[in-house]
Amino acid sequence: MHVKSESILEDIRKMEAGVRGEDRILLKLHELRMSGPYKVYSDIRLHLGEWKVQIDCLVLTDRCCIVIESKNMSGDLYFESDSEDFYKVDQNGEEIPYPNPYYQLLRHIRFMKEFLHQINPEIKVTGSVFMTAKSCRIRKKPAKYPIFKLESIIEKVMQMYHNFPPLQLSESQLVEIEQMIMSKQSTFTYAPLCERYQISPTELRTGVACPGCGVLGMKRVATTWTCLFCKQNHRYAHINTANEYLWLIKKEITNREFRKFCGLESMYSASRMLSKMDLVAHGNGSGRYYTRR
Repeated sequence: MHVKSESILEDIRKMEAGVRGEDRILLKLHELRMSGPYKVYSDIRLHLGEWKVQIDCLVLTDRCCIVIESKNMSGDLYFESDSEDFYKVDQNGEEIPYPNPYYQLLRHIRFMKEFLHQINPEIKVTGSVFMTAKSCRIRKKPAKYPIFKLESIIEKVMQMYHNFPPLQLSESQLVEIEQMIMSKQSTFTYAPLCERYQISPTELRTGVACPGCGVLGMKRVATTWTCLFCKQNHRYAHINTANEYLWLIKKEITNREFRKFCGLESMYSASRMLSKMDLVAHGNGSGRYYTRR
């Protein structure tokens, strides 16, 4: 019943829709056939110094690199050529604005040009945005925008491929590029969710949740946790709780914070539990804290 619950659920729905859209693209790309060698990468997270990007899909060929952006949006979609606004019209006729995916595509193409320049400055980079929702209708779109429906992806990828003369990248060069892509993968760090949604940590219900029934407030008895509701015992139930703290409140946790969040009294028990988790310890004594690996 929290006031932020609906916006959080909406974000979850958007993320799940995005994953479904990317899966549809990969399924379609199984039909791709090219005369030369090529590789398909999904959910690529790359960095050049502090410049970090997350690219839905890359098709690396012997002629060019093709950036594919996925947008799983249903309904009537409009791209305004003058204002460059992008919005959809819902069932009530209301216009809902969104960031223009054309400019996200351009940023990612620019990134890949600089990224691949380290190996071969002759590699060409192009790309398109594909709307993956089955009920999507693109009502208005400037001619220059490479934005299409998913059903055309194979033909559009082949057109982009044949727009460039054979560069004749060898398979060994493609392997070299693949190794660089894998070595430059970056783990995105996100702000704690309480900070992101501006929710005070004091509003959270604390305690160790029972892995069996989900009820909060397990009690520590000797070396295990006992659920006061379903009476089940779970020795490592506190691990999920510690991870929740790191996702929700802060990226680091102290012995005292761990005890308060879990409803645990013994600092010695807390110290043993924290040291046995897959966490990195920093500092000593009362100043010790733990972070994710």
